Amino acid sequence: MPVGESDKGFSAQPGVAYFGVQSSITTIDWWHEALGAEQFEHSGFLNTYLLQPKLVYGISQKFNLALNVNFGLRQMHWNVSDESIHHRDETTLSNFRNAIGSILGDSKIIVRYLINESGSELGKRFYLGTGLVIPGSSVLTSDPFFLDSELFKSHRHFSLSSGAYKGIIEGQLFVKRNINPVFLGGFIIVEHPFSKSKYGYLPSTMGIISLSASFMRYDQLMSSYDIGIMLTYSSMAKWNDISEPNSESFAISPSIGYLFNTNFGAVSINIQKPIMIFGAFADNEGDIDQRSNVWQISLALRLKSQIKEK
Repeated sequence: MPVGESDKGFSAQPGVAYFGVQSSITTIDWWHEALGAEQFEHSGFLNTYLLQPKLVYGISQKFNLALNVNFGLRQMHWNVSDESIHHRDETTLSNFRNAIGSILGDSKIIVRYLINESGSELGKRFYLGTGLVIPGSSVLTSDPFFLDSELFKSHRHFSLSSGAYKGIIEGQLFVKRNINPVFLGGFIIVEHPFSKSKYGYLPSTMGIISLSASFMRYDQLMSSYDIGIMLTYSSMAKWNDISEPNSESFAISPSIGYLFNTNFGAVSINIQKPIMIFGAFADNEGDIDQRSNVWQISLALRLKSQIKEK
């Protein structure tokens, strides 16, 4: 499972389905300087808990269908005794002045073309895919930066979904060998919004490049140690055609993981350490002095099911 992704690096034969569940916890310890009328430093923790059911199904010898849904919770812990219109103890389960609360994030539908597939044997695996991101119901309903010069009111900065439909293009290339690292390669993903959300938000175009390598231990669990690195770029986003401050970003995320096999499927544990080169994470107030410390841990399970009719 490259970088803990349970639907990457393999394909399904016709009539065969792979079911996966991926869960992750991301914690952001953040701080920024005094802002506007609030002449005190702002700090807190923004934690995200996600559960992602996934399916990869073999349509034919050359085509796979991949589906996944995001269920989750994003939770703000406000570490300052002063009251703020920007932050407070709250979660994405509740509604707010400019937010709709829900556990449902984005869903993805991807069709993959298997250009080269070595199956369980040694060799190359090369896939190209395209698909659709369907927005979830946890969204912001108005600009949290008040870019059109409205007076600031109490607001929320985060949600689970951008509220916009996006197109997906992806490529995967992996090689399985009989020497360590036995499995190495990577994938590229680009997500581009078709249009603004119904609330006037145009999210960033996002690009991801992920590289990973697996080193077999050749033990009873057929386990492996996995190392990887992920590069993530997001372009400038906009609210009502006005650029969102600090939304263009670039991050580098090294990772380390451990995979082992059980009687019910393959299990992967992965730890990532995102490092921001420029831009900001999910909670920011714009172009001000700010910093964050981010960690992510994920647990993934993949099961195989033969559902082809006899």
